[in-house]
Formats: sequence, C-alpha cells, structure tokens
Amino acid sequence: MKQRNDPDINIQLRKQPFFQFLKVSLTDTVLSVAGDSEFMLGFGKRDVPENVRKAGLSKWYDNLSEKDQVKLKRYADKADPSSASAFVMSVIYQAIEDHNYRFVASVYDSLEGVKLSEIERFDINDAAILGFYNAEEYDRCLELCDIGLDMLRKKEIFDHVMAKGTPDIPIPNDINCRNYKLNIVVGIHFDYDEGDKLLLQFQDMGLITAEDVEYRRNGIKTFRLQRTFDNIFNVKEKE
Repeated sequence: MKQRNDPDINIQLRKQPFFQFLKVSLTDTVLSVAGDSEFMLGFGKRDVPENVRKAGLSKWYDNLSEKDQVKLKRYADKADPSSASAFVMSVIYQAIEDHNYRFVASVYDSLEGVKLSEIERFDINDAAILGFYNAEEYDRCLELCDIGLDMLRKKEIFDHVMAKGTPDIPIPNDINCRNYKLNIVVGIHFDYDEGDKLLLQFQDMGLITAEDVEYRRNGIKTFRLQRTFDNIFNVKEKE
C-alpha cells in the first residue's frame, strides 16, 4: 500500500510539539575559535562551562544575562561542543524538552553576533520556532516562520532540508517554518482563506504535494465547520 506523504501540519493549537535532534553536517559547520582566545592566554572568566569554551562561544556566554547563564549551565554539560551551531541546537532542544520555552527565545535573540553559516542559521531558526510557539509568542513565531520560508527559496538550503526526506516520504515532516505558519494562521488566527493560500504557496515552493494540498484543505474545512458548530452550541448554552 502506498504510504501517504503526510507533513506534520496541524491546524489546531498544539502544546506538546514534535521534535527531534537534527544532525548538523561538519561540512556545513563554521568553527568559531576566536571566542576562546582569551582562555588560551589565561585570561577571561573562569566559570565559563567547558563545553561552551570548546564550542568557541565564550564571548557569547559572557554577553548573556546572569539569569540566562545560570539556565544555560543546566544544559551545557549534555550539549554538543563540536561547533557553535551544534552546541546551540542541542541546548535549544534540551530546553524545549524541559518546557523552558522563554529561554529558547532568549538564546535565539542572543545569537546575532555569532558566526554561523546560512544553513546553520536556518536550522537554529527552525528549531527555535518551537520555543516561540509554545511560549505563545505568536507574532515572533510568525517572524521566524517567514525568515525560514524566505531562506528555503535558496537552493542550497532547500536541498539541505529535502536531504532529510526518505524514499517513502520525500518531503520531510518536520519543517517547522511551514508547519507552524499554518498552525498560527488557521489554528490561532482562524484565517481559513489565508490558510488555503499558504497551502498553494507551499506547493509552489515544493514543500507539499498537490495531493496533500487537497487533504489539508479538507482538514481546514472540517476545522472551520467544527468551530462554527461549537460557537453556535456555546451561544445556545448561554441563552
């Protein structure tokens, strides 16, 4: 039986997101060692976690608030120190698993000066979407979704994402900028017409199949009818 390519696009508010660790290819990684030069010379703060120093993120760590430094230490020992991006990604996913969504947002906002490749920035942006969504910062979440969708128009990044597909499911399920854009537009803002437009946009971008466009459109119709019915029922209850 042919397996449906069923992207994980939910149209209702989902408080327990699906997530998984993403593998960051070493060929895509930009190693940043300049941040640890002060330690090579014997200067700088001595309380910087070891994995932060290994990842070349000492200066970034110094610029965090004391509150965020304390929170980071909760995850630093288990974080991947092989590169700056690998460290940040693993911290973000640990924080999401810990329901520490505000910290995810804080980490994301602190990365402007960190040296990262475009692919690494896309992966971090896509991971952080889960934090903003579950923190109910929907406007910021939409900003990150739009950033990710714009980046996906670049062939290098599109190919990077599609490489995570399988023969049975060539378009990956966990493209957060696609999934959560639709989640918010339909499930939070209840803009059903815009949801239909988004599905066509995703199809044009190669992020969803024509078959799935129809499947999701029917899902939006069902959700819309159910919400209309619920509203009528609630009005009658009040009367």
